[in-house]
Parts: sequence; structure tokens; C-alpha cells
Amino acid sequence: MKQDSSPSFSPMAEEQKVYAGVYHMLIAGMIVSNVLFVIGIILAFLHPQYFPLSASWVREQYRPSVIFHGLAHGQPTSFLLLGTLLLILTPVARVIVSIYAFWLDRDRKYVAVTLTVLIIMVLTVILGLLGVR
Repeated sequence: MKQDSSPSFSPMAEEQKVYAGVYHMLIAGMIVSNVLFVIGIILAFLHPQYFPLSASWVREQYRPSVIFHGLAHGQPTSFLLLGTLLLILTPVARVIVSIYAFWLDRDRKYVAVTLTVLIIMVLTVILGLLGVR
């Protein structure tokens, strides 16, 4: 008896691709953020400066124009801030991809749970930006 060796669509194979994608995204986010941290630390050692770290100074540094200007001019704080931002956004991206994966699996219960987690994360950021404690 001859077995059919032609590839066929397998829901499990598709699910594995999605989870492999999530895994690779998390690893890539971690590697890129660590590279940015290393570059920032090396630049800080090569060109030591004093930074006030007051709340107003930190808020001003988180503007995209300031970060991109700092990256272009080799300012260590810009590399460190971008690395931190990427490290924070990597798990958020994982939650978004997980919602998509659960949606593809038609698993509405986990779509709802994961969507709730995303909403809580977004609300926490918004409330933090508004200064609610």
C-alpha cells in the first residue's frame, strides 16, 4: 500500500507557525533591545555626561524627534530610551499576535481573555500618562 506523501493543510502546522512567529518576535525584540542597551552604555562610557533625570527632562526625552535626533548624533540616552521602549513593547506585540492566533483557532474564550489583557495594558498606559495613581 502506497502512502500519500503530498503535503496537506494541517491546522496544527498553521498553529505551530503562529507560535513560532511569536517566539521569534520575542527573541528578536530582546536581542535588538539588548544591542541598543550595549551601544548606549558604550557611548555613555566614551562620552560621559551629567543628566538631571528630573521628571520634566525625562518627559522631554521621550519625544520621537528627540530620540531620532539623539540616535543620529550618537547620544547614549536615545539608545537607552529606544532599547527600553522596544523591551516594553515586545510583550505588548506578543499579546496582539496571540489575539490573532486565538482568532485563527476560533477560540473565542482566549480571544476575549487576551483582549482583556490588552485593554488593561492600554488603560494602564493612558492612566499613567494622565497622572492617575
